Amino acid sequence: MKKNFILYLFFCFTFSYYSQKYRGEFTNAEFNLSVDRMSFFADMFETKEQLIDFMEIKKGDVIAEIGAAEGYNIGMLSAICDSVTFYFQDIDPKTCSQKKINSTIKYYSKRKRSKQTNNFVRVIGTTRESKLPQDKFDKILIIKSFHDFDEKDKMLNDIETKLKSNGKLFILDGFSYPEDVQICLDYGPHVLTTMDIELERFEKHGFYLTKMRNPYYNATHYGHALVFERDKKKSDQFYEKKNEIDPLVSHSFRFKQDKIASDSLVMKQITDSLLPKINEITNVYKEFEVWIKDIGVKHLRKLEYLSAINIFKANTLFYPKSYQAFYWLGLAYEENKQFALARKNYELSLKIKPNNAVCVSRIKKLRS
Repeated sequence: MKKNFILYLFFCFTFSYYSQKYRGEFTNAEFNLSVDRMSFFADMFETKEQLIDFMEIKKGDVIAEIGAAEGYNIGMLSAICDSVTFYFQDIDPKTCSQKKINSTIKYYSKRKRSKQTNNFVRVIGTTRESKLPQDKFDKILIIKSFHDFDEKDKMLNDIETKLKSNGKLFILDGFSYPEDVQICLDYGPHVLTTMDIELERFEKHGFYLTKMRNPYYNATHYGHALVFERDKKKSDQFYEKKNEIDPLVSHSFRFKQDKIASDSLVMKQITDSLLPKINEITNVYKEFEVWIKDIGVKHLRKLEYLSAINIFKANTLFYPKSYQAFYWLGLAYEENKQFALARKNYELSLKIKPNNAVCVSRIKKLRS
């Protein structure tokens, strides 16, 4: 019995280690934060530039997070943004107490590489009303919590009155996939809805999809980042571009299969088909690079090194100015004990971004 228990603990530890290995590889260098302090953002973005570009945060913005809890998401954003007014909103005055919010602000302010110039406001609402001020917000964020809302439709009615006419609603959350059910383990296991159901709900309330982080396919993890606006014409234009490139993008879904990804000839054919349209693809799926990288990382965690190498090699062709792309290719070569090729790609990464600490550390390790 004791032996079985020890084996069980070993299995749990091993599974946890490999499921998290390589997660947040750049968080310390890019954000001056550990991966756990990046919250949900650690699974979505690799660099400060990627995050700010997708979230479109600029000086003077007024931004609220609904369902902010202790405020880690806003805290993280405050560490990389300046002159923004942030509202922490939640329904639980104990979880979102002023004391906890102050502690969060203090923690992230210490890790901010410049003086804290942001402003912070705490608001307690209900399941139906945010209690946020009317017509004030440039952006409202709901991060990894919309699926737990008890009164989704009533809250969307409320949000409509809080955003400015040109304001944007950001949903960062998990979804199920057709014939591929995802389970949320927060607050008791429950099934996540598919994206099409929620898109229909948002449109019913006058919110139209205008931007996506990555394709809607379960090749990496359940997380997605979606942006909604009231501008239906802009949404129609987005869907026109999306529908045009989706048949081509669907070929990249095959990267998930080890049988395909390990076949260098097939991978070259798929890569060559995507390459001429990579700008159009990235225009629709803003973090396509990170999404492709995540597929490669899944192969790395399974010790499928040839598949990972082929995928990361494709990303260097798609994004030749990305220091992360060459870093990941170097890492895959290193794990496969091809050290000369690992060093070569780390050095290419350093040429793009000199002195990036992650690469410097890897090269030092190879030399030792």
